[in-house]
Amino acid sequence: MTERLKNWWLGLSQRERWLVGIAGSLALGVILWGLGRPAYAAFVDLENQHRAAIEREGRVAAKVQLLAARPAKSFATAVDAVAIDQYLAQSASEIGLTLDRNEARGAGQATIAIATARAPVLTDWLASLEGQGFVIDQLTITPAADGTVGLTAELRKGGQ
Repeated sequence: MTERLKNWWLGLSQRERWLVGIAGSLALGVILWGLGRPAYAAFVDLENQHRAAIEREGRVAAKVQLLAARPAKSFATAVDAVAIDQYLAQSASEIGLTLDRNEARGAGQATIAIATARAPVLTDWLASLEGQGFVIDQLTITPAADGTVGLTAELRKGGQ
């Protein structure tokens, strides 16, 4: 086989040898690119998945720490000096949420509505309210086309 290939190569003129060499180099480049490109994309995808996993692990660790540091006395019962609707408005504005509706419903109860918010921010805020002793009696979360969500909820202070 190599003898036939050698005879073929020697039978080519100098110009044909150059053209075959250039064509071979281009073919080798295309093959290397065809194999290297998917491998590179796979490594980039693995790195992105690793970063996302580290971020999720950090959020979970923070939530576990928050749950472990739960106060002995319910925070919701300690905010009697402040009306629940004022407390909810202040709490939401601290993390960048805007309450579109915030109505007090008797002592220690309120109905709130948020038109648009990012889902992770909204659920973290609701979880922190539950961690402070608030009870969510009714909750409706509606997805929007732009990737945000809307919320309507009825909350009350714990123990009421």
